[in-house]
Amino acid sequence: MTRSLAGTIGRSLVPVLACLVGCTATPRAGWPAAEAPRVTASPARSGHGPLSGQPLGPGSGIRLLVGGDGQTGLAPAVLDVDTGASTPVSGLPDPDPRLTLSAFVHGRHTVIAVSGPAVDQGRLYLLEGNEARKLATGWNAFPAFDDSGFWITDRPAHDGPCTVRKQAEDGRTLRRPRWSHCGALPFLDTPYGLHARHRDESILLAHDSLRKTGRHPGIVAATSRELLVRRRDENFALVIPGAGKERPIGRPAGAGEVRDGEVSPDGRYIAVPFLAPTTGAHERLDVWVLDTKTLRWAHLPSTPVPVDVKTRRMRWTPNGRLVLAGAFVTTADAYPRESDHASMIATWRPGEQALSVRRLPVEWQTNLEIVVP
Repeated sequence: MTRSLAGTIGRSLVPVLACLVGCTATPRAGWPAAEAPRVTASPARSGHGPLSGQPLGPGSGIRLLVGGDGQTGLAPAVLDVDTGASTPVSGLPDPDPRLTLSAFVHGRHTVIAVSGPAVDQGRLYLLEGNEARKLATGWNAFPAFDDSGFWITDRPAHDGPCTVRKQAEDGRTLRRPRWSHCGALPFLDTPYGLHARHRDESILLAHDSLRKTGRHPGIVAATSRELLVRRRDENFALVIPGAGKERPIGRPAGAGEVRDGEVSPDGRYIAVPFLAPTTGAHERLDVWVLDTKTLRWAHLPSTPVPVDVKTRRMRWTPNGRLVLAGAFVTTADAYPRESDHASMIATWRPGEQALSVRRLPVEWQTNLEIVVP
């Protein structure tokens, strides 16, 4: 489950930078050759400078979910990036210092979890516009890959068995609960099974029986046809489980520790974030975008960039824009002050030479989620 919004959101609201750029507004960026085992970043890009790009124009349509905790009385709200206006989320319990709120986005769905002290099993809500609607009781919820319902995981706090079940959005049971290993509860659905992690390894669980059907050093992302996996040699491959088909892909040069990728709505592009340590008090976010048709990588403009890792988020919008949000360091100082951080949103389309960015008037330590319409 993602990090709790309550602890950080109550203290402040995160600034964010966003942007909207037409695909025809800028010339297409070059793609490194697919045959090369390593991809070299453009020497014109700085590896340590702050996030930069052209100003975000009006009409981005991007919204962010920000929240609060009972101690401050600040309720979760939806922030409109274009206007800076925020609207409180209705339908949730009243702010209470004994309650913890967490939010996470899966595809087009935003789930808000509310739990009490030392209790992993709580109430799960779906965000619809500015209203939270009760979905289920459980620990986590994520949609089926074909939008046929939601998978709900339960993880009771008092030695009870961990279970996985499937239900419809209206609450009807589609698959009865089955026991599952508490240390490897699934968190994502793919056409080839439920994705879980156990001991630094990705495993696939059968939809009907939760039986283990496959294992990989790391599943980075899943399209409707293939899985992008990290191999033991730290390179990548697009694989079709069970078919014996694999397309090897070189690793971008200089890329750091790989994190979960995000697949574009049409399935063609996979944005993969890499995190690299620095000599300072922050980490650098480096983003590469894989074209699954040509097997070539594109380097996201302005990256690598210093960032507060706890707040960074990345999503694709339905119209094919990649959105970054989080607290970014605005100077090249290896040991930045708190005043050197700012919450921003940036957007980019494959082929564009620059990001579009905006800094928002909210404090950088606030957690947030990118709400996908």
